[in-house]
Amino acid sequence: MPVLIIPQLSESDVARIQAAAPGVELRTAASQSEAEALACDADACFGFMSPALCRAGSRLRWVQVASAGIERYGFPELVNSDIVLTNASGTYGSHLAEHLLAFILAFSRNFHLLFPAQQERRWMRRSEVPAHELAGETVLIVGLGGTGRDLARKTHALGMRVVAATRTPKPGEECVDRLVGMDQLHEVLPDADYVALCCAYTRETHHLFGAPEFARMKPTAYITNVARGGVIDQDALIAALAAGEIAGAGLDVTTPEPLPSDHPLWTTPNVLITPHSSGHSPHSDRRLMDLLCENLRRFTAGEPLLNRVDKQRDF
Repeated sequence: MPVLIIPQLSESDVARIQAAAPGVELRTAASQSEAEALACDADACFGFMSPALCRAGSRLRWVQVASAGIERYGFPELVNSDIVLTNASGTYGSHLAEHLLAFILAFSRNFHLLFPAQQERRWMRRSEVPAHELAGETVLIVGLGGTGRDLARKTHALGMRVVAATRTPKPGEECVDRLVGMDQLHEVLPDADYVALCCAYTRETHHLFGAPEFARMKPTAYITNVARGGVIDQDALIAALAAGEIAGAGLDVTTPEPLPSDHPLWTTPNVLITPHSSGHSPHSDRRLMDLLCENLRRFTAGEPLLNRVDKQRDF
């Protein structure tokens, strides 16, 4: 009988897991250390992973993590093992895309200027704010996973021209007007009015946006990020904003997190900062449980798992 380690879940979630794979024995752990203690004869694990767990789990064949980002799991004990790793890509895409769209709309309608004026009780004249309209403007989506595809649909519906850069471009992407590989990023950057970062954080995407990339953007363009803070070189971003190379930035992720109170980004003009809150949704837990149950069914049936991570390429 396969053994699955799970965190403490509601009775209804446990019932769903049992219904998805009736022959699986469930073992509940309240912490990482408890999961490690239970791992000696476990076949699979949900939500827990560490080097010690890999070493203790000699029978482990599959780990389902609860996050879309996997950068914290790139340790040798996992990467060099036969354990299959699956992530939660797709379960957060809808509200991550909405957060990016909120940044884009805020900049388009000048809320980054109008809200501070409200705090000062100052009625701004139209001549004091630039005129924008999203219809006909270009959004460059960097990373075309669940979040990127959802943002493409939303921005396309608003009449925007959608350009996407992705590691493995596939023809026929819905709502994408131009699709390029990451090696063509510099080619399409000068066309973008808004850049939306929703790519995975890997060795290849560390500081993907730095001084050379900002120099190729329009001085009227904005960059937004819900991926990971390390995708942007923050020192280069601050310099680009100070030099007027780009118009502004919407950041839900930073390096480090929380962002220290004395960090210059807090006081850099035309920067909107949210505290890594884009992942919050009343529906994400349900979608995550849907994914776990389907993958557990596939695991027990010997079928390919959804969201399998390529451990040699994705770290």
